[in-house]
Amino acid sequence: MEALALIVVGVAGVLVGWLAARRRRGRQLGSAVAPHLLPDPALEWLRRAHRALGVWITELDPSEEGPRAERILEPERLSVAQIVAVDRRLERARDQEQSGVERMEGGTLVFRAQAGAAVGLLLPEQFEAARLSGVEDDLRRLLDGVQRRPHIVALTQAQSQEASLESVGSVGLRLAYQLERTLDAQVVVAAVENGRVRVIGVSGRGDRRLLDSVLPPESPLARVADGTVEPHVSSTDPIGGAVADRRSRTGPVLLLPLKKDLKAVGGVAIWLGPGREPSGAVRAEMMEALYNAAPRIDRALEADRHKRAATVDPLTGLHNRRGFDEAFTLITGKGGTLVYADLDRFKNLNDTLGHPAGDAALVHFARIIREQIRGGDIAGRIGGEEFAVWLPETSLDLGARIAERIRVKLGTTPWDWRGRTWPLSASFGVAACPETSTSLENLPAQADSALYVAKRSGRNRVERAAGNSRTQHSPRP
Repeated sequence: MEALALIVVGVAGVLVGWLAARRRRGRQLGSAVAPHLLPDPALEWLRRAHRALGVWITELDPSEEGPRAERILEPERLSVAQIVAVDRRLERARDQEQSGVERMEGGTLVFRAQAGAAVGLLLPEQFEAARLSGVEDDLRRLLDGVQRRPHIVALTQAQSQEASLESVGSVGLRLAYQLERTLDAQVVVAAVENGRVRVIGVSGRGDRRLLDSVLPPESPLARVADGTVEPHVSSTDPIGGAVADRRSRTGPVLLLPLKKDLKAVGGVAIWLGPGREPSGAVRAEMMEALYNAAPRIDRALEADRHKRAATVDPLTGLHNRRGFDEAFTLITGKGGTLVYADLDRFKNLNDTLGHPAGDAALVHFARIIREQIRGGDIAGRIGGEEFAVWLPETSLDLGARIAERIRVKLGTTPWDWRGRTWPLSASFGVAACPETSTSLENLPAQADSALYVAKRSGRNRVERAAGNSRTQHSPRP
């Protein structure tokens, strides 16, 4: 079964090439035409296409004892002696790297050999000589596929344990670079994530600014990735202006989906050169790479969803305590400011308006925090009404001003619960490295102590860690 599977994969490129030569006559892939590998059994399909008596493959395999051979034939039309004669002739061709056309008992053998492998078709005696060039072209592609199949099979044998450790980004980048090497083309890989299509891989020739960008829903790549439209060759920018000042590369772009079974996982954009649409064994290798990558991307996305569920507060969408602590321990910068914040008189709000109102107030505060911090900052809800913000490479003075900005915004933004207005305020504690401590490990305790001082000093204020000047504000009456 393994040998047959290898043959099917290796020869699939021949079949795609044969179909392109006879049915598509070199045209670009038309809109709504899905490129795919033809059905099994591939060798039997090739034999019937040329009305051959049999198709042979023989190759030397260093991993096995002796040569390996495969053949598909019509036994009722060939005697054992004729089959053995073809076997031996192809073995000599393989060992001596011979190619040619030779009359055999019962038909004409067309064969090619290179680098320890030989392929052949035994044609009937009434074969039309004018079709010989087509047979030779298909044998050349078949031999190319046989020689490429160890690499193709290696793609399909990715260890499940190793794959489970891959991130979405690592799978996307590997696929982009792999396709770039195979096709000599620029490649962008995107994944469907939480209802959006995000770029997860850009090859070396692509614009690295595209990484992690979310594609416009109507962009060609996004529509192929989410299954809205069929794979096709596009003449427009497949990214749809995801990066504002990106210079669009002209030329045809092959857009292909990434699917796990029938589930849309993502898609790839491949910029093609003139007349360079993949065919033959190259297309087989490309399709196998997509087939192999799709379930790995799906697993990585699922792992991200589980990780997000474990590290994100479902109410506010910020990091939870575990997520914030994990992010904080991964800090490698020289320093920054840690801010702790706590909603004032939150228990009174819960007792008066009810827990749903309390939840709404927490979501409101989280939204204000998210709006007031910068892109690289980290925010989390680390307790019931307690929040934390890490401001990397931020001085104590600037960190205190950001905390003050959040405090003022919260106090001046009206909030009500079912028509009843309720004033919200918060207290803040601020600590920074290196100003209040030369060690990042000391910042949580310092920020917590500063927050305690703010609460004891009347609430609705920003306090810096001990040893520094304090910024105080009168509590809301």
